[in-house]
Amino acid sequence: MFKRITIFFSLLMLCFCICIMLLNDISTKEVLHDAAAYQRSYRLKIAEVRGTIYDCRRIPLVNRTQKLIAAVVPGTKIFNELSNSVEESEVSNLWKKLSLSEPFSIEVNKKINCSGVKTFEIPIRYDGIVPAAHVIGYLSGDNKGVYGIEKAYDDYLSGDKNEICVRYSVDASNRLLSGGDSFADDKSYLTTKGVVLNIDQRLQNLAEEVSNKYIAKGAVIITEVPECEIRALVSLPGFMPQSVGNYLNDKDSPLINRALAQYSFGSIFKLVTAAAALESGITEGFEYECKGFNETNGNKFRCFAGKPHGTENMSQAVAYSCNGYFIELAKRIGAEKLLCMAKKFGFGEEIELAPEISGAKGVVPSGESLENLGILANFSFGQGKLMAVPIQVSGMINAIASGGIYSVPKLVYGLADAGMRITQKSSKPSERIISGDTADKLKKFMVESIEYGTSKIGKPEKINAAAKTSTAQTGIINCDGDEVIQAWYGGFFPVENPKYSIVVLSEGAKGGGESCGPVFREIIDRLYDELYEIFVD
Repeated sequence: MFKRITIFFSLLMLCFCICIMLLNDISTKEVLHDAAAYQRSYRLKIAEVRGTIYDCRRIPLVNRTQKLIAAVVPGTKIFNELSNSVEESEVSNLWKKLSLSEPFSIEVNKKINCSGVKTFEIPIRYDGIVPAAHVIGYLSGDNKGVYGIEKAYDDYLSGDKNEICVRYSVDASNRLLSGGDSFADDKSYLTTKGVVLNIDQRLQNLAEEVSNKYIAKGAVIITEVPECEIRALVSLPGFMPQSVGNYLNDKDSPLINRALAQYSFGSIFKLVTAAAALESGITEGFEYECKGFNETNGNKFRCFAGKPHGTENMSQAVAYSCNGYFIELAKRIGAEKLLCMAKKFGFGEEIELAPEISGAKGVVPSGESLENLGILANFSFGQGKLMAVPIQVSGMINAIASGGIYSVPKLVYGLADAGMRITQKSSKPSERIISGDTADKLKKFMVESIEYGTSKIGKPEKINAAAKTSTAQTGIINCDGDEVIQAWYGGFFPVENPKYSIVVLSEGAKGGGESCGPVFREIIDRLYDELYEIFVD
């Protein structure tokens, strides 16, 4: 009995072992088969490319230059050809790569025509000084947009695996097959598709150059009248998108787009108060005797240096930037109408320039708080709790220059496909917010301000312009014990047929005329001398 059990158990174990061997054999064959199928080709990634960001004339702001990358099949016979085409520091590295079995890529300085080498032109995303860096933004280490237009349109610019690669025939052990084929999958043509901005590189470059002469921190915006297309947007200090890491701990925060940040505003707001008064039926002939201060609600609100302006009408009050005059206007208009006019001009509202690119809302006092005459008085000449964003001020100046029609500032023109056809055009609303007659009077006030008033330091030599200044107190004391001042200057030109508006902000500066006027003046004079064609386009 025991002998039969032993024989039976032995036979059972033998069958079990045979089954295990058969299963292992089948499994091994399947794995080898899968490996062979999977490794029939070797994929060498050369580069990942992105669509281009263009200015309004379809001139690239990125991808402006190229470099050459060679895809190389290893082999010591081509060392001499390649060694003469790479940087000297790369020669030893080249020899090591040629001694290996896998294809590799390397940057070269000329096209190479020999067996086993394919050369590709790869766009350089950022080269040298990139215009409108705060608009364009920058990329992460894995080529994803993390700021600016690069982030707003990341999906469109990166596309679906916009790569340049080469596939080589290999065996199951990943060895190149002798005489095997190679196939280049070159999607560099997709770089022609992209985002078309309203930025004009000519105006942008000039604005950046002039701004850097006069402003350490601030912003400059140029818009084209009447549609308020943004032709230049400068934020200072600037940065280089190709080396963002160098700016992360900079105390001046160059990565902040100051054109979209909020600041204490000041006297340019008097144009809003004047508009509200005119629309309410108060004439420009309304007179007020300025004694250098206005006493309201137990507080004395002084004009600059407490200097009396004497008896003046609305035009003179704008030209001399008389605080007391506008306090009296606000009392007659009332808080509700003044607040309504401020909102019509876009103050207190976020302006979206592109997906996820928006300006701050700024700060506008509440209607309830304006029942306090002291708060209303401050509001009337742009002080107190009021804060504005440079892009909002551009919308306001553009509306006056456009005869009373407010247009939302426009940064993006549209999206272009690989054939440079616009497939999606950006559209934003326009509406009349003040009468043409009121707008004409505001224009006249601004002309007088630049001719003989506080804005005269910014008067261009080449062409007639209109402007208004601001010198905004912040209540913030710097390390030297002085109050921080935000200086503004906003205007348009030519007066007879407005073509462009310019808004200048200088952060922590002196008076608006002194700090910002020279920027306004030089930009216009140089545009007239160097780009006269923009006035006749």
